[in-house]
Amino acid sequence: MARVARVLGAGLALGLLGACSSTPKQPDPTPLGPVPPILHVATAWQDSVGSVPATFHAAVAGGRVVVASSNGDVLCLRTSDGHELWRSHVDGGISAGVGSDGSFSAVVNQTNQVVSLGPQGQVLWRYQLPSSVITPPAVFGGIVVVLGADQHLWAFDAATGARRWDDEFSAPALLLQRGSGMALADGDVVLGDARGRLRAVRLTDGTALWDVQIGRSRGVTEVDRLVSITGTPSLARGIACARAYQADLGCVDMTSGHLLWSTRADGYSGLSQNGQELAATQSDGVVQAYAVADGKALWHNDQLKYRKLGAPLLVGHTVAVGDLQGYVSFLDAKDGQIIGRAATDGSPIASPMTVAGDTLVVVTSKGGIYGFLPR
Repeated sequence: MARVARVLGAGLALGLLGACSSTPKQPDPTPLGPVPPILHVATAWQDSVGSVPATFHAAVAGGRVVVASSNGDVLCLRTSDGHELWRSHVDGGISAGVGSDGSFSAVVNQTNQVVSLGPQGQVLWRYQLPSSVITPPAVFGGIVVVLGADQHLWAFDAATGARRWDDEFSAPALLLQRGSGMALADGDVVLGDARGRLRAVRLTDGTALWDVQIGRSRGVTEVDRLVSITGTPSLARGIACARAYQADLGCVDMTSGHLLWSTRADGYSGLSQNGQELAATQSDGVVQAYAVADGKALWHNDQLKYRKLGAPLLVGHTVAVGDLQGYVSFLDAKDGQIIGRAATDGSPIASPMTVAGDTLVVVTSKGGIYGFLPR
């Protein structure tokens, strides 16, 4: 069993469970085979920052990508050409990051302070939180939203630090050391919680809009019954889809707040959907596609088994997925055939990839930042 750490937050004792478990060691990674010359992937630009944990997210907004490292460095690049716009440093290191709306950025440092950065990377303010933070903070339209490990939700003015609102959800006794994420749709924040529920709240005042169960506990032990929403919910065409750790994945109609479907799926990384197809990776490295409308399985690919795949990302007519050796494989979104591949610095791609226009932004665990152009 992985080491279980204890953290006190807001008067509530929470157990944080690491990424490992008592499951048997997986087989060796499947060797990569040759790729047909169907898709050409050009490296448009690259840069680097310090070590980037798997729980960190790169933030793309306003033609910029912001990346944070655990040692406290925060880097902002122009997505069109990789030009460095600013580089900042947060004293004491970073434990959760990064969120950005293109103007303001936010991280949480290792003493549980929310730190807001201005348009040039300057530190604007700090706010001491009463609990640790696993989920990267988000910044939407000048508002910083932070979800604590104790499931307390805060919203602050990004420029001044004034608290806009806060709310608190119930939390289980044992929490996964793997955060969820937050996404914005029509002024509503969609986020997952530690009980396997997908929620929506109004950004301006925190009003709860809907609350849907995605993951359902089925195990006997507390560890087996973990169903935290993991990965940022994927939003498209009025539908929100999310994964519950090692349990289920499913989609919700954001207008009505009704669950469209859910299905068993043993995985731990986020997913990607475009309103028609949904792509997800299983814990054994199988890439699986589903129909967003009803959850029907469309295709699967087992050529990347045991390669510790990160969250997939739908990019145009392809599904991009990174692995433990720093390779990004591109699968045809129609049938799952591998049609292209790109290499990075050889370290794992665990942090979620993101896209800016035609550019796929990839961040490795060593801190390599790559802008790829699939053609």
